[in-house]
Amino acid sequence: MTTQSRDERYLIAEAAGGNRLAFDILVRTHYRGVYGLALRVLGNQDDAADATQTTFLKALRSIGEFDTSRPMKPWLYRICANVCTDIVRSKHRSHDALDQHAHLLESADDTEDHAEQSELQGKVLRAISRLPERYRKIIMMRHYEQLDVEEIAQKVGAPEGTIKSWLFRARAQLRRELAGVLEPTAA
Repeated sequence: MTTQSRDERYLIAEAAGGNRLAFDILVRTHYRGVYGLALRVLGNQDDAADATQTTFLKALRSIGEFDTSRPMKPWLYRICANVCTDIVRSKHRSHDALDQHAHLLESADDTEDHAEQSELQGKVLRAISRLPERYRKIIMMRHYEQLDVEEIAQKVGAPEGTIKSWLFRARAQLRRELAGVLEPTAA
């Protein structure tokens, strides 16, 4: 066991016992990674900051249930991915999904390219949010958290072959939903 994992386990145990300073240290340790994931998924600094805050609030509420034999980072990333999915869903429901990218359009040198990129990103995120939960989670883990199949299998508790099959099916479903969107245009 490394010193870092021992220290982290100690901090988790302390935080679970109500030690706010211990939890603050855990937040400082993992904030950058969680925020980075949220920003990559949501594409908007304000939403990413909100998602990060919500992630850590949810982690604080359930830290007593955390299995200290496992690393904390993947657990936090899973919470963050779920929070981001909820945000994308709520924006989709209110038909404001593309508004989250308005700041890109205002500051862009080439407004048309950025608008197309923002629109495409919004469509992809909406398509991901419509995937069945297990597919959505593994797509987020693979493409946003950059986990390999073995790591995903460990986190999910499923064989690697099953994860590969789910990834294949999830990507196939995304390709079907985005068929007209992702086709190359004639130049």
